[in-house]
Amino acid sequence: MPTSTAVGAVPDTGSLSALARALLDTASLTRVMPERVRVAPVEPFPGDGTSSAQALLDRLTGALGLPEVEMVPEPGPLSAAELAVSRRLALRPPDSAADEDQLEDVARQVLTAFPGRPIVVPAYDGSPLRCWAAGPEDAPAVAVVSACGMPVGLASNWLAALSSSYRVVTWESRGLFAGDDGSGLSELVGHSLDVQGDDLLAVLDGFGIPRAHAMGLCGGAAIALAATARSDRITSMSLWHGDYELGDEAPKTAHQRDVESLLAMVARGRQQAAGMHRLMSRPATLEALRQDIAHYLIHPYATSELLYRYGLLNGAIMSTDCRPLLTAGQPTLVVTSAKDTTAHPAGSEFIAAHLPRAELRSMPEGDHLTAFDAGSELVDLAREFLRDVTTEDRKGT
Repeated sequence: MPTSTAVGAVPDTGSLSALARALLDTASLTRVMPERVRVAPVEPFPGDGTSSAQALLDRLTGALGLPEVEMVPEPGPLSAAELAVSRRLALRPPDSAADEDQLEDVARQVLTAFPGRPIVVPAYDGSPLRCWAAGPEDAPAVAVVSACGMPVGLASNWLAALSSSYRVVTWESRGLFAGDDGSGLSELVGHSLDVQGDDLLAVLDGFGIPRAHAMGLCGGAAIALAATARSDRITSMSLWHGDYELGDEAPKTAHQRDVESLLAMVARGRQQAAGMHRLMSRPATLEALRQDIAHYLIHPYATSELLYRYGLLNGAIMSTDCRPLLTAGQPTLVVTSAKDTTAHPAGSEFIAAHLPRAELRSMPEGDHLTAFDAGSELVDLAREFLRDVTTEDRKGT
């Protein structure tokens, strides 16, 4: 990095590339917010630091093809979503300069870094699905089915952990993410659990994958079940801290009950969603979110339209009875933890007991969100199971 006169702000690391990565990492929010997102520094800038920082941000967002953000001196007026973006950017007083060639080089490197740019695949009803793929094309395939409404960044640790040995694909929920071209949100054509299960199969079609292991996390576990019940192209499953509707067969946590009630209310109409969105835009909302991933977790609550659509999509996941889906005979690993206070472990225990070829692993540590962290113990467990269930796939390659 050059050390000449300062022209802009940098995050904690002092790296222009770190700032570029943070801007790209928060793009799901800046692309979908109806007005330019405001961001505040970690602490007030001295002198004309704010204007210098704005100049660098404008140049960097332009090079990355992202919406501009607006610097403000302090976080006081910001919404919860804007605060989440600000904390991810971690802007500090300007202390470095970047010439245009360097800035363009950094932008190119960041845009092509793992997991890369999305590939748009059409769902069966024509809805555009933002998808990613990593790993050898001739390796056994793993479809990572993430939680509804979560940006790809939340699942990227799993993509990185598995893509050395497997062809790993994933996608973002239909209708909840704006395109890179500035076109905004696409129409939400369908939202049922079956439709979302079909999206998994459409993603496989888009990448020319005939069969795959489905790895479902949180509500993605129910989507994986729905796809597996409808198609033998899913040859095996792993279901991690799944969120299931099982009637009276398993209790739900207070969190599950509260979220299900919230989603039912906002799904009634855009007016109800707008009222709830005003409440959830307050900065206090961030207090309940894990700070290092808050910019992902807050995405489906960032606008009233997103919240309405999230009520339809995740509401369908959380309210559709999964018991009729438990006839699939594919080998399945079911993972939970007694310390999960988000999705009740009893749901996973019921699933494992009633799927014909399932095994249950209850981990001694780890809450709901650590399933997305892809820690070494969980990765080892996933790889061990995948080696067992993909042996035939490997023999055929």
